[in-house]
Amino acid sequence: MKRTSIGQLSTLLFIVVSLAAGCTPILQQYQSAALATARQRAAFELNCPEVTTAVLSQKTVEAVRWELAEYTIGARGCGRQAVYLTYCRDASDCNAVAQTGRVQQVEP
Repeated sequence: MKRTSIGQLSTLLFIVVSLAAGCTPILQQYQSAALATARQRAAFELNCPEVTTAVLSQKTVEAVRWELAEYTIGARGCGRQAVYLTYCRDASDCNAVAQTGRVQQVEP
């Protein structure tokens, strides 16, 4: 019976983990980064430190060289709200663009 070395086991484990990470859908991987990016922009534009955000819709978009995750994110705080389109190329590269072009007052 052939014994498996620790090096072979660690290589196999690395391959399995890498494949599992690649199977996680892009939308799940980048959602928290997209929410954080939109929250930061909304806090500035709404002039409000306490902003809540929610994903209104999400999809993937084919770019020239890579696939982007696109999220429509609603943000509310301090009696105002705004909507942002947030694009993520990866978890550390997201941009939020104001979709509505204006901040709206929210009725109590």
